[in-house]
Amino acid sequence: IKRRARTFIRLLESDALRFLHSDDGLMLNCNDKELLEGIIQAALRRGHITLQKATSNVKPEMSTGTSFYHANSSSGDSSESIDNSLLNEQDEPVLWKPQQMIQQVGGVASHKQPVLTLEPRYILKPLRLTHLRMERHQHDYNGAKDGLKDKTKVYRGVREIAFYEALAFASRLSHVIVSCMEPYYNSSSMKEKSIGHLLSCHYNIFRSSSLSFSNEFTSNDGPLSIVSRVKDMCTSADSWDRIAFLLAHFAGDEAVMSAFKSYIDTCTTLATTIETLNKMSDFTPTYYGVVDLRRFDMNEDSPPTTTTMSHPHLLLGNITSNFRHPNIIDIKMGTQAYEPSAPESKQRREIKKYPKQAEFGLRIVGLRVYDKAANDYICEGKSFGTGLMTKAQIIGAFRMFFCVDRDCSNAIRPSGVDDILRQLNRIIDWFENVNSDIAIYAGSILIVYEGDTINSAFSEPPAVKMIDFAHVCRKQGGDDGYLKGIKTLFAMLHEIRNTMPS
Repeated sequence: IKRRARTFIRLLESDALRFLHSDDGLMLNCNDKELLEGIIQAALRRGHITLQKATSNVKPEMSTGTSFYHANSSSGDSSESIDNSLLNEQDEPVLWKPQQMIQQVGGVASHKQPVLTLEPRYILKPLRLTHLRMERHQHDYNGAKDGLKDKTKVYRGVREIAFYEALAFASRLSHVIVSCMEPYYNSSSMKEKSIGHLLSCHYNIFRSSSLSFSNEFTSNDGPLSIVSRVKDMCTSADSWDRIAFLLAHFAGDEAVMSAFKSYIDTCTTLATTIETLNKMSDFTPTYYGVVDLRRFDMNEDSPPTTTTMSHPHLLLGNITSNFRHPNIIDIKMGTQAYEPSAPESKQRREIKKYPKQAEFGLRIVGLRVYDKAANDYICEGKSFGTGLMTKAQIIGAFRMFFCVDRDCSNAIRPSGVDDILRQLNRIIDWFENVNSDIAIYAGSILIVYEGDTINSAFSEPPAVKMIDFAHVCRKQGGDDGYLKGIKTLFAMLHEIRNTMPS
């Protein structure tokens, strides 16, 4: 019995550790081609379903945060379909063509593709799936030229897809966790420990297989997904394994108890990450999957595959769509704009771009401000931001963005700055009190507010969102660099607010 119990718990421990794979902190096993394929296919299905609904005059839910994930998506879920009863047979499907986003700030480098807009309220962000191109041309990773040996560069596209898919998955799974945790709330155990027990012994040992995760969290087809791995882990034990474990555990077998403690700790870390991502989704653009631009030229009715797509793009909610004349600023956050595992040459290039990044924890990438008198926009790009070398200069740039010095009649209202500060404070709270194992390198904060406060028919509140997640890593203790930057940003905007009328 002891031998069987030890084998069982070690297998469970090994399975749980797969979820916390750390490849130079990348949080994604880049050598698992089946996993990468499954992530991309899940995102393509999600994007295909979104556009099917949109072009059939069935609008997807557009609220920000997690509600769209809760109502309409699951990681790898291909069972969603359009309710034809909602369609007006006399209405022709609305077909759009992507257009270059005129509100994109920071400029577009000659070697990069521009961000596109898709009416009425989507953006298409180009993805670089370099690892797929290397596989198609059978490039040897170890023998590739230096630029293609950098995993932070080769896998950034699929990592950003994986991050957004993880947000969607965490949002759905969090409902299961919270509902099943209710009996523990009044207990003396810590919430995190309860989550760990929930994902481990509660599902894998003490519950029968029939009471494990329901099929709504698994993919019905395609490669093995993260979600189906969860289900496999939850249903792998037969009754004799469970009985053997219980007997050995309650008999005090040290090997079983030690392995079980390690297993609980691993599941606790996994569950904590799930909750962290779920709460973070409030601060990110709404995610709708991945689409291929070929779809708009060929009117394809089926989702593309990794072998047929040619121009993959992330499909996200357009943060600027509710503004008539959006004023926009893109601020790259963190004390460093490169991952710890990036090659030294990459690190030196990033430091050279803006040596003050480590001091301030932020860099203005670009901004766009509506000039009411000229009925045009004042735009500043990357060179503007890298030229700001002092705190006073950076604050001056923010004052220009808020129009507090140039045209007081068109300046942001004090209540607008208060709203922005409240939103920033919520993000600060997430970094300080929720996030303990995620670092976001080269990510940005995007701030948008209405630039024509006089003629706008309504006053849309400012939007503050975290964007750009191609370089997310696992880091014990969280992300002090990003936190420093956002605190600097908060302090600078608060200083500007103190000069405005109350």
